[in-house]
Amino acid sequence: GSSEFGSINQFATLLFRAMPPAGMGVAGRYEEYSKKEIQFIETELKDWFLQRRFAMERNMAVKKTLDESNFSGLSMANPDVPDAQKVMWKDLVTGKPDLEDSLSSNAKLMKADMYTKMFKDSTDLDHPCRVPGSTYMRCLQENFKMASATRQMKCMGGYETFDACRKGIMQQQAQALENSLIKQDIADRRAKALFERRSILLDTQSS
Repeated sequence: GSSEFGSINQFATLLFRAMPPAGMGVAGRYEEYSKKEIQFIETELKDWFLQRRFAMERNMAVKKTLDESNFSGLSMANPDVPDAQKVMWKDLVTGKPDLEDSLSSNAKLMKADMYTKMFKDSTDLDHPCRVPGSTYMRCLQENFKMASATRQMKCMGGYETFDACRKGIMQQQAQALENSLIKQDIADRRAKALFERRSILLDTQSS
């Protein structure tokens, strides 16, 4: 890609700036080029290491902040979230928010309100699932007195729209993660190749 061409051009510029004297022998020229290539490789490896280190520290800091504030992402990877909230969050992300028939009317309404608050607190107005999700939560609230089977039939259209939306979000996240891992793997493989090239050049100089 463009970054690779940029690196090649940088290396070429570095070599031309440090051309060995015209009278130097073949062995001397090779040794001089090897030194410059090693310097270039070490600069590239240092950049790779710093980028990986910065990304790791940034990600750890973000996760720490989110964990301390009791946030949990779509993967529900925060072990400190209370069990009751974890169950409701799982319903919102991958399950089906519902009001069990075994609950009293007050408990059903309270649970519907909790679902609604949790959902709205975790989505801003621009979130693609805000409208369909809010529509379904409102259907739960307005029909909390109904039996579960009757309410599910009444709210089915709202739920199916909400479910399709959140599945799309999950798919986008999975694709973004895969792309990020591919990009990281390419950078790591390049760093490995550079490190191996550096070892060869150092062995050549010491022999």
